[in-house]
Amino acid sequence: MATDTAQDPVQVTRKGKEKALGPIRTPKTPSHRVKKLVPPRPFPTVPASVSATGPRSAHHEGKNYITITRKTKLGPYLRRCKDIILKDGYKSLHLSALGAAIPHLCTLVASLPEILPFSADEIRTEILTGTVDVQDELLPDDEDEEITYRTRAKSSLSVVIIIGDGVDESIAGGSKWGPRGKRRKRHTIVSSMPEGVGDEPAAQEGDGQSDSDEY
Repeated sequence: MATDTAQDPVQVTRKGKEKALGPIRTPKTPSHRVKKLVPPRPFPTVPASVSATGPRSAHHEGKNYITITRKTKLGPYLRRCKDIILKDGYKSLHLSALGAAIPHLCTLVASLPEILPFSADEIRTEILTGTVDVQDELLPDDEDEEITYRTRAKSSLSVVIIIGDGVDESIAGGSKWGPRGKRRKRHTIVSSMPEGVGDEPAAQEGDGQSDSDEY
């Protein structure tokens, strides 16, 4: 979190003929440091249908919701988005950015169609701009003073990239993922036992009872 120091000037220099009177004394404003708090996330970290305490490798729902920041370069974002569409079967990407990360998101949106095996007619983009309120924590240098907060507005940009009809293949075909993120495989076991071995014995005629009646 970034911190800034804010101080007001203690004196102001006079101009012109009033220079001889000396500087203008102004009351000193207590200085404070500005601590920028983390803005609210546009998407939940873990979908409501997924256990938040489980391993991250088991999270497959909500992978197509990505918050863009300047900390990650363009290359990793391109590879991540490409894998989500081609490997995971998603047909829509929900991208969001705030403030200084908006140009980074615009570059990503412009570069992504070039690395996807789809024609320009199959890819459409929906763009939504807005404003988000974020808070800053004002930390006074004097320990006797209380910490205060201030609210400021920050620009936001949300982009939805839709491919084709937008229906995710993984959702349409059902879940194929196991608890550890591996695809489940069905094994067919063919018995090689001789014929008649393992078969339940038939009930004897005339006793009026079967094997199951003995228990």
